[in-house]
Amino acid sequence: MDSLEAYIQMGGEYHPLVDLAITHYQFETIHPCSDGNGRLGRILIVLQLLKAGYLSDPYLYPSAYFNRNKQEYVEKMRAVSEEGNWRDWIAFFIEGIEEQARDSYERTFELIELRREYEEQYQSQKTSHKLARNLFELPYFTANDITQRFNVSRQTAYNAIEEVEADGLVVEVTGQQRNREYRAVDIFDILERAPHR
Repeated sequence: MDSLEAYIQMGGEYHPLVDLAITHYQFETIHPCSDGNGRLGRILIVLQLLKAGYLSDPYLYPSAYFNRNKQEYVEKMRAVSEEGNWRDWIAFFIEGIEEQARDSYERTFELIELRREYEEQYQSQKTSHKLARNLFELPYFTANDITQRFNVSRQTAYNAIEEVEADGLVVEVTGQQRNREYRAVDIFDILERAPHR
């Protein structure tokens, strides 16, 4: 593990994305922790991309690609261990980073466009309009969140929620009459949909 850490700190020997594929493979095969190696390994991918200047913020989710292609992920790593087949592993790994980067870019662009739509459509200072514009900071909320955020009465909060719910911006998710929770429909549709291929 010490030599892997030194290799990462020195910046590796190859193109940063190739080094990233190598270090990810090494980390996963060393398996340094008793639990959570996969999650930690994928966090390290993002941290190394940040350090190398490929990301300005941690908006890449490599787990989505690796989970969708789990069998191939395991087979490519096994081929490195058993046959020394680095080429296929590195190509697979970089393809995953590229695919996830494109997916993150597309989702981010869609969220920016959606925010613009909400800002244009809900311009007044009515609480319901403020709520619509603030759904990106409160994509999942309760009436209490609204009373505190906008310093309004509980009834005003409920009225605002009813308005944005009627417009289809939010949906109630508990099915209860009390302690209701709401979710921003369009935002979660963008975040949770399957990636474009």
